[in-house]
Amino acid sequence: MTREVEPSVLPETYTREYYEAHCHGHREFQDSEGQVVPERLRIPLVLAKIEPGMYVLDVGCGRGEILIHTARCGARVFGFDYATASLEVAASTIFERPVANLLLHVGNAKWLPYPDNCFDRVFMLDVVEHLYPAELHQALIEVRRVLRAQGRLIVHTMPNTWYYRFGYPLFRLVQQLRGQALPPDPRDRWGYKQVHVNEQNLLLLRRELQAAGLKATVWLDPIQSYDEEPNRFVRSIMCALATLYPFRFVFCNDLFAIATKQQTSWSTE
Repeated sequence: MTREVEPSVLPETYTREYYEAHCHGHREFQDSEGQVVPERLRIPLVLAKIEPGMYVLDVGCGRGEILIHTARCGARVFGFDYATASLEVAASTIFERPVANLLLHVGNAKWLPYPDNCFDRVFMLDVVEHLYPAELHQALIEVRRVLRAQGRLIVHTMPNTWYYRFGYPLFRLVQQLRGQALPPDPRDRWGYKQVHVNEQNLLLLRRELQAAGLKATVWLDPIQSYDEEPNRFVRSIMCALATLYPFRFVFCNDLFAIATKQQTSWSTE
């Protein structure tokens, strides 16, 4: 009997163009060579509370911004990615701003080449939505394996499927009334939409983390500025809806999580 091959986004799909011209934060990256990071990366850096001597793993390290900033805090940092194009860009970033104690590895997150209980912090930033469900489950099990007892996994993912299902149609209707056409599928606004194969919401992400044996806190954080909207009033309304309860559940588009192997006392402040 032929074994069914699990689906996976091919690593060749992720090109240098993807990281340098399409992946969120590319403008900040180009302008500052990775020194200035977008909110989706800045918040995880704050949450991680990196200390000198910590062992840090960035799964899906992308352009390498997290690597540079954590290494400068005195951590021993490992960048891991599926796509060779990612590691090429990350290596260029590191070359421009040399830091010590930093290694890059290529591989599949389903099989992390590290010993058990070796990392104090693991980042998975904008990785979850790129992994099919079976892949994500195995990757999270691997992350749990390599985390130390008091270690933390920090996650960011977008979009929030509740926004795409409920909030975006309302936003599109308002824009249509203003004479601005938007596509029925919000994904059609972006390039490389085919790489988002496992989009999440609060309940789904919490369930995924718990299924891998992780104790998780999951929340929405309104980090979008809606700069592409020229009307200041509309922009302020969208920002308010993404912030205020209960509207934020369907208008906020960014999910964050902190997960541990066991219940511990810590704050997201």
